[in-house]
Amino acid sequence: MKLILNLGYSLDNLVAKLSDESTVGEALSGLVAFNKDKDFYTTYARNFVGKSVKANADGDSRVGAVRQASSLISSCQELLEGRQGLVGKEAADEAVKRVKQAQKYLVSFCEGSGLAQDERVAKFISIHS
Repeated sequence: MKLILNLGYSLDNLVAKLSDESTVGEALSGLVAFNKDKDFYTTYARNFVGKSVKANADGDSRVGAVRQASSLISSCQELLEGRQGLVGKEAADEAVKRVKQAQKYLVSFCEGSGLAQDERVAKFISIHS
């Protein structure tokens, strides 16, 4: 579970980089690295959920939330590269919106997994819900 929570918190750093024109290039580099294995977090979530669900962990809504979060994060690379019709500040602003939505999906995963009792998870949920 720590990996997904760390992803959620690392997205705060991504938002900060996207919000500063001088660090958007660093953000893009991070997104390129993320996209080398964009299914990593979905697979991790499926394995986590699979410990408590007997059948079809891949179809569980919690795994779907992580899958949607990963897709949103992944789509920011093409966005920042100008392949989705936006450039410059407009692209960065849209990327920030997508990353914040991805964090909401990760909150959904945490809440649905009953992890809100953990202090660090509760803090993440309160900040991003």
